[in-house]
Amino acid sequence: MKKIIMPFALAMMAIITITSCRKTTEDAVPVPGSVDQTTYLQLSANGVQLGQGQLYALVSVNNDQGQEVVSNKKVTLDYVQGVYKTDRITLARGSYVLSKFIVTTASDTAVYAAPKPNSAKAALVSKPVSIPVSITETGVTAAAVQVLKVDATDSPASFGYTVDDFGKIAFRELLVKLTITVGEVVYDSLPGKLVVDAGSTGGQHWIREIELQEGITQIRVPENYETFSFQVAKWNTTAQKTLSKTELGNTTQLHLTAVRQPKLLVEETTFIENAAGLVPDTRTEYLYNANNRLSAIKFYQKQIQSSNLPLTNQYQFLYNGTRLDTIKRFNPDNNTLTGFSGFTYAAGKIATVSNVSYDQSTNVLFDYSQFNTHQVISANYLFYNGNSMTYTMQFRNGNLVSDKAISSTGSGESSVYNYDSYINPKHQLGYPDIFLSNSSKNNRLLEQKIYSGGFPSVIPYKTEFIYNTDGYPAEEYVSYKGYTSQQHVYRIKKVYRYQ
Repeated sequence: MKKIIMPFALAMMAIITITSCRKTTEDAVPVPGSVDQTTYLQLSANGVQLGQGQLYALVSVNNDQGQEVVSNKKVTLDYVQGVYKTDRITLARGSYVLSKFIVTTASDTAVYAAPKPNSAKAALVSKPVSIPVSITETGVTAAAVQVLKVDATDSPASFGYTVDDFGKIAFRELLVKLTITVGEVVYDSLPGKLVVDAGSTGGQHWIREIELQEGITQIRVPENYETFSFQVAKWNTTAQKTLSKTELGNTTQLHLTAVRQPKLLVEETTFIENAAGLVPDTRTEYLYNANNRLSAIKFYQKQIQSSNLPLTNQYQFLYNGTRLDTIKRFNPDNNTLTGFSGFTYAAGKIATVSNVSYDQSTNVLFDYSQFNTHQVISANYLFYNGNSMTYTMQFRNGNLVSDKAISSTGSGESSVYNYDSYINPKHQLGYPDIFLSNSSKNNRLLEQKIYSGGFPSVIPYKTEFIYNTDGYPAEEYVSYKGYTSQQHVYRIKKVYRYQ
């Protein structure tokens, strides 16, 4: 479909490559299950009445060794299908005991609580809050807890808790933001588990686990302590800050920051998962120079005449100082030059790209502007056959969120995209192509496209990731369906290796 615009044509080329001699129809195959093997605990609070606004739960959980693995974790409590349920709490498979459950308002004031054993209120419930929980299956394990209303005359001790647990102390509000810089890329306003530890001179501690949301999260900390420690452990690094009581009094916004070195992507292996099973399809090797800049890429691809993945293409990266100047492409069979991409720059950004592949050339001119909160990149393409294309990209928070392309033939394509909050290893490569495909700093989860002048036979409809502890994808799964049938056709599995 050469008359379709170039980004779509390239996508179609990729689809043809990975499906040729494997899957040529839209016959439905079984939809694969989710790759998410995470285990969660979700608690339902029996006894909470409606009409009290947004509620939260303060939860503590011990493992079978008596160690506290969830410590005063504050989670949302929402009314779902006739009962109040907590947000999911991530817990590994194992045996646990629920040791604390207090329902609070947004101001951290206790309005319901599950009594502890041997407390004055314990006899009023069938199960005081020393409830065993066993997590054995992937997904959500549900458990119920019985709570009693906290009246104005009730003391925290009657439930087995402290005054601090019930929030009957003066609090101060803070706006918290988490930023981690990975190499030269800033990951701003990240989610993460914040641990707050307020300490007194007498050795008392007020501890909370709070899930930071993407963006800025409002939290509350008690004023009547002397030191305040804020810590987030994420991506094998730690962002932390300690404030005195005086410093806390002068603080309304808390910015937690950390810096770490990037991991280098060294290998990417692709498998096709369809009715025939899981079949190796491609392998890509990334090589680096002494300055950890990309020096070469080797492409291996399955061929009909070979059961292995022979080397089919090789790129060489040439730099002018620290700036990428040229990418040369070679035929590995005879080491002949098959094409190249040359780059020029203005104000530190790519201004033009001259791309030659065999006897066909494409020239690209880039223009940069700002529209409200979006960075806009407009690209004009002139192809070897005289056709042209305009391609407009809009970025927000370092990610391509929408684009639109129109060719001189009248064909077109427009898209919107959504992303995760993890590290995109392709962005870290410093490897631009003529469509700036690696420009987003996070990994794409969803795309929605509108076509004019033609449409593909299959389209991606779901992307899933398994991440490593460094914040990078270890595995990626992309499911495809027939454009007209809307039925699942195959799934691609990618395995990433780093150093």
